[in-house]
Amino acid sequence: MINCPNCGEITKDNVKIYNDSLRKQNIGISPILPTCKICGAEVVVTHICNGANIIVLNGTCGSGKTTIAEVLVDNGWLAIDGDCAIQTLRHKKGTKQYKWNELINEIAREIDILSLFCKNIVLSHIVLPEDFNKFKKIFESRKMKYKFILLKPKYQTAVERCQMRTCHTSITPEKWIKHFYDILVFDDGLFDIIDNSDMTVHDTAETILNLQYRG
Repeated sequence: MINCPNCGEITKDNVKIYNDSLRKQNIGISPILPTCKICGAEVVVTHICNGANIIVLNGTCGSGKTTIAEVLVDNGWLAIDGDCAIQTLRHKKGTKQYKWNELINEIAREIDILSLFCKNIVLSHIVLPEDFNKFKKIFESRKMKYKFILLKPKYQTAVERCQMRTCHTSITPEKWIKHFYDILVFDDGLFDIIDNSDMTVHDTAETILNLQYRG
């Protein structure tokens, strides 16, 4: 299930899940790249998820996805961050170029890995309307219970948060905030929509945890 090129088959206790050296942002979540604690080599995890809980935090830049994911991590959840998944994918490909479908497949692979270590997973990622069914299929094929959350603060709130946050070396251009704010529109019932403009991070996290799972 877990194979190291130097040590052979190892147990999950001998695996380091995250790789801090690949992280480009100043956040509490790192790219997922399992390595052997014994020799430091990258390992191959062939486990396929067969039942787990996942919360998907969707929303434009500055909506609070990563910050809320960090709160869940502090409460024992394991996290996948979309930007971190990109960094892992680029590392594996040896190039900055990638296709969007490759990123979705990488996220599916990371779900499989994390489910070996914990049954509660949070995904912080911009899920486009045209990709909704792809993610739903990933979850349902793995017998996962899921919550799709769309964080929808007031537009100006998202802009102000992007101007104040320090997790990136530069301020997100407002055109991207507006782009995702406008296109992240879903049919009724697909996402639980939360206006977290005036909510604390912990209050938002608690509200999300109290919502019902689907699947």
